[in-house]
This record gives sequence, C-alpha cells and structure tokens, in this order.
Amino acid sequence: MNKVLLIAYVLVALIAFGYFATRLKPRDAEAATFSVLQSDLDGRPLLALIDMGLRNFHGKEKVPFFLSISTPLINTNSEGMPTRADSEDLNAWEDAVEARLRPQGKYVFVGRVTWNGNRELLYYVDGQQWASGAIKSLSEAHSTRPFAFICERDEAWQHARIWLDRK
Repeated sequence: MNKVLLIAYVLVALIAFGYFATRLKPRDAEAATFSVLQSDLDGRPLLALIDMGLRNFHGKEKVPFFLSISTPLINTNSEGMPTRADSEDLNAWEDAVEARLRPQGKYVFVGRVTWNGNRELLYYVDGQQWASGAIKSLSEAHSTRPFAFICERDEAWQHARIWLDRK
C-alpha cells in the first residue's frame, strides 16, 4: 500500500511540476529546470520541487535575501502529505503569494518542499523590506491559509545549497 501511495505522490508531483514549470519563471535567471526530489526524513516522505537551473545562476548577488514561507497542511493523509483537496487549496495559496511578490521587486523561485504536514516555499529576493511587507500584508488580509515567513540576508545562498547541491 505504501508503494501505491508513493507512486500517487510522484504522479501528483509530476503534474505539479508541469504546472509550475509553465507558470513560474525566475526573474533574471537562466531557463528554469525543475526537478522532483524524493526522500525519507525521520520516517516521513519528503517531496521537493526545486529549480536545479539555479545551480549555475550568475545573478545571485542581485537577490541576496532568502524568503521562506511555510504553511501547515490542512488535510493530510497518513504520510503527512496533502490530500487532493488540500493540494488545490495550496495551489491557490501559492498563486496569492506570487501575486503579492510579482509587482514588488526582483525575485527567484527556488522551489517548494512538502514534509511532515507542512509546505514551504523558497525564494530569493532583492529587498528584505518590500518582500516582508508584501507577505505580511497577505497574512494580515486573512484571505488565504495561515502561514509564517522569514526573510533574511543570505548572499551566499546557503539556505538553497541543501537542495541545489544534490546530485
């Protein structure tokens, strides 16, 4: 049964990959090359959709602030992964996040990670103030699901290395 669930997750991830590959294009970056990464961490499946094209991104100095936005999953299966209904809600939330970031400044979408009942969106942005303000205003509007975020200087892209340095 676990293999069936894992296959289902992979299919959902591939569908999401197609959706995001056509929808999300990093600014000032080479062509996006999203990869689906699967792992098991502390006995729970981990699924990440990461733009591996950013390994060779030469504009990192233009977007020196790491932005992480995390939300708990509302409906999960026994593996801590989203149900189909929650996946649709997550897509709407991710669209709302993108809509807040898009007109504000330069940003690069690194990817998203789903693990242990949480979804995390990973970005690098060119300004801490505008990014924090845009995401805070989305949170205060209570128009989407609850979430938390951090935005901090990371000129060396250390936070992204855990994903981009994978073989």
